[in-house]
Amino acid sequence: MFTPDPKEIDTVLRLNLQQKYRYFVSKVADWEEVWVIFCQEELVTMRDNNRRLLLPVWPAQAYAQRNLNAQWAKCTATKLTLTHFMTEILPDMDGANMTVAMMVDSQCQTYVIAEAKSLLQDLIEACKHRSSSI
Repeated sequence: MFTPDPKEIDTVLRLNLQQKYRYFVSKVADWEEVWVIFCQEELVTMRDNNRRLLLPVWPAQAYAQRNLNAQWAKCTATKLTLTHFMTEILPDMDGANMTVAMMVDSQCQTYVIAEAKSLLQDLIEACKHRSSSI
């Protein structure tokens, strides 16, 4: 399990959106896990200012747990396998007109938006690159 230290978390949260996206894809491909928040046995979603339905995701438990406050205080950070995320969650999101929100901050103000189909392709490429370099 990938466990960033507090210094890495602070550094990553200060990155620009493109850098955060690359970080997310890289860590998820390397560690083969994605973290989401569950509340009452359901995946937590949110809406942005444009009313888009978003699924918040993080590359490590430590990032997700930073968001277990206020509206999500009674929820839990839950690990999904990369395989499940790529074969079940992302394809379903595309059909449900849902967008991915990566690296959501604790105030739900800053996050990286990606269409499920694009993120899936980038994860496939990252996994190919990872397996070819082993």
